[in-house]
Amino acid sequence: MKEALEKLQNKKILLAALLIGLAGTLFFTGLNTVRLKRENREIKARLDREIQQGIAGEVFRLHVIANSDTEKDQELKLKVKTRIVEYLKEILGEDAGLEETKEAVLTHLTEIEQEAENLIEEQGFDYPVEVVVEKTYFPEKTYGDCTFPAGEYEALKVKIGSAKGQNWWCVLYPSLCFLDDTYGIVTEEKKEDLKEVLTAEEFQEILGDSREKKKLRFGFRWF
Repeated sequence: MKEALEKLQNKKILLAALLIGLAGTLFFTGLNTVRLKRENREIKARLDREIQQGIAGEVFRLHVIANSDTEKDQELKLKVKTRIVEYLKEILGEDAGLEETKEAVLTHLTEIEQEAENLIEEQGFDYPVEVVVEKTYFPEKTYGDCTFPAGEYEALKVKIGSAKGQNWWCVLYPSLCFLDDTYGIVTEEKKEDLKEVLTAEEFQEILGDSREKKKLRFGFRWF
């Protein structure tokens, strides 16, 4: 009887040891899984950041910010962007490269500001206008079926009045601003322009996910 009890006790000890070992294995496996997931997230974030920075280095954007979100101020914003895009189309054409585009914009900042001020005055407003070229943080933006990742981009920024309203944006280089934006469609020709200045990874980042995740969106997105 005593021997049987000792065997049972030994089995219980062995089972407890096995359970403790299994629990330890599961614990360390869980830690490794958490660590691997964290490392994968960090790697993905770094790659996404590198891709965004690569894209940002090859494009130049236009950013027009309304005085406020009132209907009249939003309408005025769109009229200002149309006037500026028309003016830029005259001085740039569609074949200017990245550096030519930046140089032309910087050279004509005063004229661009004057064009905006003239339009605003014609519409019966007296808002001041500030026109600058600077790096600006943009959230993820969709233009037709092309989606630009969030991050900092160099842009021609046009601030109307207090500049507290929703904004309008486009890409000056490559010249997506010069499209008919009634439906915000990016033609295959313009996609080829993007493809020529971006790496394969960067181009896929802009176009790859947009066809599925963003297929119901169109036009210029504001925030």
